[in-house]
Amino acid sequence: MSILPADLLANRAAPFRGSRYPELLCLHKPQNAQHLVQFYEDESFIIENVSFLAAHALVSGDSSVIVATEPHLRAIRERIAAHGLNLNLLQKSGLYVPVDASEALARFMVDRSPDRVKFNQFIGGILSSAENQGGRGFVFAFGEMVDLLCAAKNPQAAVHLEQLWNDLATRHHFSLYCAYSLSSLGDVPDADALMRICAEHSLTIPSETPL
Repeated sequence: MSILPADLLANRAAPFRGSRYPELLCLHKPQNAQHLVQFYEDESFIIENVSFLAAHALVSGDSSVIVATEPHLRAIRERIAAHGLNLNLLQKSGLYVPVDASEALARFMVDRSPDRVKFNQFIGGILSSAENQGGRGFVFAFGEMVDLLCAAKNPQAAVHLEQLWNDLATRHHFSLYCAYSLSSLGDVPDADALMRICAEHSLTIPSETPL
């Protein structure tokens, strides 16, 4: 389905305030796809950033794939819709793709570890479809499946999943914004796991409070 710019707006509303971190804007550059990670304490903080980034991509004619928990999916959708975007039309057209993070994990986790083939089939298939719908064949993606794995005390699986995303980026055209809640890392975060997680990203953006 072809969508004209005017079709995107369901109503007139005030513009987004924007991301608190200008570094995140590099996620919108198709010529230089990025894989960023951000740690956070206040979930409203990450919802604001994701909503802004997804809306920016959609208005630019690119697709947005949001892999998040059900409560976050609802909050992000409400936040974007409140600023005038016609998400019903965008979702129907395949430009806006919400994916439940728990359900996604269930599709490719085997013995507490992500299975490469299943991951490529499921997430790769979603990205491929989203690429085909966007005007530039580019996708902004957000993911917090890794956060769920850390919350389940399985940081090694989170690192493996980050590596699978990086491998997928060699075959698909997308930028990925990952988010980890500080609470999912435990009272005393595993320093080795944190270093390995950060090493899988092109940029690490700090949380509101020190790790």
